[in-house]
Amino acid sequence: MANETGGVSLGLPDVFYRRLFSLIPVESLDSVLGELAAVWCEATSVEAAYLIHFDQTSLELNAGIFCYSQAGAECFTQSSIRIEQSRSLLEQARQVAEQARLFSLISSSPVHFVPIPCHQNSLTGVFLFSTHSLVDTLSLISDLTEISRRLFLLALGTGVPGHSQDGDSQHQDCQSCQSIVEPGIPASRRILPSTDKLEAMAEFAAGAGHEINNPVATIVGRVQMLLRHETDPERRQSLATIGGQAYRIRDMIGDAMLFGRPPAPCLSAVNLSKAIEDVQYSLSEAILTSGVQLMVTLSKAVCLQADETQLKVVISNLILNCLNILEPGGKIEIAAEEETVGTVSMLHLQISDDGPGLSEQEQEHLFDPFFSARQAGRGLGFGLSKCWRIIDLHRGRIEAETIPGRGVTFHIFWPIHPTEK
Repeated sequence: MANETGGVSLGLPDVFYRRLFSLIPVESLDSVLGELAAVWCEATSVEAAYLIHFDQTSLELNAGIFCYSQAGAECFTQSSIRIEQSRSLLEQARQVAEQARLFSLISSSPVHFVPIPCHQNSLTGVFLFSTHSLVDTLSLISDLTEISRRLFLLALGTGVPGHSQDGDSQHQDCQSCQSIVEPGIPASRRILPSTDKLEAMAEFAAGAGHEINNPVATIVGRVQMLLRHETDPERRQSLATIGGQAYRIRDMIGDAMLFGRPPAPCLSAVNLSKAIEDVQYSLSEAILTSGVQLMVTLSKAVCLQADETQLKVVISNLILNCLNILEPGGKIEIAAEEETVGTVSMLHLQISDDGPGLSEQEQEHLFDPFFSARQAGRGLGFGLSKCWRIIDLHRGRIEAETIPGRGVTFHIFWPIHPTEK
């Protein structure tokens, strides 16, 4: 299929990744159905796309229809849908879908059904109405199927009609947030990254990054070319401003692409104490001007199995995260101890601050790319999502623990180098 630049794309063009990436974080199934149906229709060049999610427990159908001729999406929910389990998957899907909208009213073109594996008790897929064969778009359809699956899983985890959770708190049944209460101290909450959500975001970020990087590179190149021959001071200032903002976009897209497709770790034995000392030195000016005290308590002999550069990125981002919220006089503490998790020897690294803790919104989106609790213009909040990505690549784990008014502790569990057991 031809993409916007005139090349041939065997998979989903980057422009569609960017559109789907904008749907995250997913608020509900209704919030994605229309755009998802539109992307299926436009990316595959069919006449219409009818996207369905049928809950076989509640007998409720959520659907979105996009017709290319009308260039508009229709989303709806219908209850009390009948289904005959003895039929084939295609027949079941068609029976469910036509109880809500007759195919003849959508398009007269032949129908192709693409199932989307989503949930054991659901029937999910998309009907594509097309007069042409879809054989040449199989790679593209495979990409769309996987992305749709991830979006549906995200939506079903946030309270879709028919999948409501009891209680007022959206975190009540969420495995990513665990409340821990001990006698005599306020309740603390452990926040774990949502793996499915972050992996879907990483996939979209990688595609969107390529899409945006090309025009930014063109802008930077033209600015540099014009600056060589421009002598007017005001015009040079204007060009410098344009170039500076383009470089800013490039750096942010670089962060997105590194989060989406980071280099594989180059593992070696890394002395943790030395790595922290190097990070402290590189951040010495920021630490000094912040008026924050940094205390490190760990054995100098601790050695990790890690990519040294990536380990330093994690430590640096977590320290900067603390510096950004602490007032002068605040404290950051770094400590570590060896623990056995299952049968694996891990280092439990803790980086704590004595700041105000996390708000409900910050707890919900803590590890999300593009989310930042800081004021507008001070960053896109990629630090913690990059930390998760790097730690995950090292087969480790990161959690955040917060107590209202008592700061935040990041818990990192990292494999210890085998020779240091």
